[in-house]
Amino acid sequence: MERLELQYNSISGTVPPDTSKLSQLDRLYLNGNSISGTIPAETSKLSQLKILDLHDNSISGTIPPDTGKLSQLTYLILHSNPISGTIPPDMGKLSQLGTLSLHDDLISGTIPAETSKLSQLKILELHGNSISGTVPAETSKLSQLKILELNGNSISGTIPAETSKLSQLKILELHDNSISGTVPPDTGKLSQLDRLYLNGN
Repeated sequence: MERLELQYNSISGTVPPDTSKLSQLDRLYLNGNSISGTIPAETSKLSQLKILDLHDNSISGTIPPDTGKLSQLTYLILHSNPISGTIPPDMGKLSQLGTLSLHDDLISGTIPAETSKLSQLKILELHGNSISGTVPAETSKLSQLKILELNGNSISGTIPAETSKLSQLKILELHDNSISGTVPPDTGKLSQLDRLYLNGN
C-alpha cells in the first residue's frame, strides 16, 4: 500500500503503531477526524513517507524526536491539535521538506537553529502557539521560503536584518508577539513580498 487516505470521516481512537509496517506507504492522510492519543514513535520507520497529514484532530503529546528520520518527507502537517512540547532539532534533517505546518497547537520553546537546514522549505507555519525566544537569524538561509507565519506567539527581540535575504518571501506575519526595535531598512528589497503584518507588538 502506497497511500492511506481516511481524511474527514468520524474516525476516533489512536493512530495504530502497526501503521509503521506499511513499508511502501508514501502518503498518510488522517486529517479531519476525532483521533486522539499521541503520534506513535514507530511512524519514523515509514522510510518512504512523503506526506504526513494529521491536522484537525485531538492528537496530544509531543512530536517524536525521530521524526527527523523521515528523509523523504515533503509535507508535515500537524496543525490544529493539542500537540505540546518543543520542535525537535533533528527535524532539521528533513532535507526534502517543503511545508511545515504546526500552527494552532500547544508548541513551546524556541525555534531551533537547525530549522535553517531545511533547504527546500517553502511554507513555515508556527502561528498560534507559545513559542518564545527570537526569530533566528539563520532563517535567512531558507532561500525557497515563501510563507513565514510566526504570529500569535511570545517571540521577542528584533527582526533580524538577514530577513531581507529571503528573496522568495511573499507572506511575513510576525504580529501579536513581543518584538521590539525597528523594521530593518532592507525589508524593502523583498520584491516578492505581498503581505507584511507586524501589528500587536
